Amino acid sequence: MMMLKMMNPMGSMPSVPKVGGDDDKDGMTADEKKEQERLRQEAIKQAEKERQTRYRKEREVRDQERDKIRERYNIEKKPTPEEEEEEESEEEDDSFGPKKKEEELDAVGQAKKMAEEKMGQASSFFKSFF
Repeated sequence: MMMLKMMNPMGSMPSVPKVGGDDDKDGMTADEKKEQERLRQEAIKQAEKERQTRYRKEREVRDQERDKIRERYNIEKKPTPEEEEEEESEEEDDSFGPKKKEEELDAVGQAKKMAEEKMGQASSFFKSFF
């Protein structure tokens, strides 16, 4: 039997869809498939909304319990990351780029900074020769 399969080259070929033919195995047209995909996406979105509302309610219940504990033991509430970002944005000015350090350098720091500037000037000077 094995010899017959080896001798017949078409015997072991997988099925190939026909040219121009509809290779749908479920019998649905392209429009029906698009409609099914749209319905599936809507169901996914609806499930996601339901999940978010359920978790939001659970979070509110947890926060209420935590607030009760904070009141009982006089604990201050830590700011959420969103609140921290708002506070930081109020403090920042409308400049772009990284903030410049406004700290005073000691004598060693000043000497190091000056040496780095001189070394940069010297290296740029000698690069012009090469």
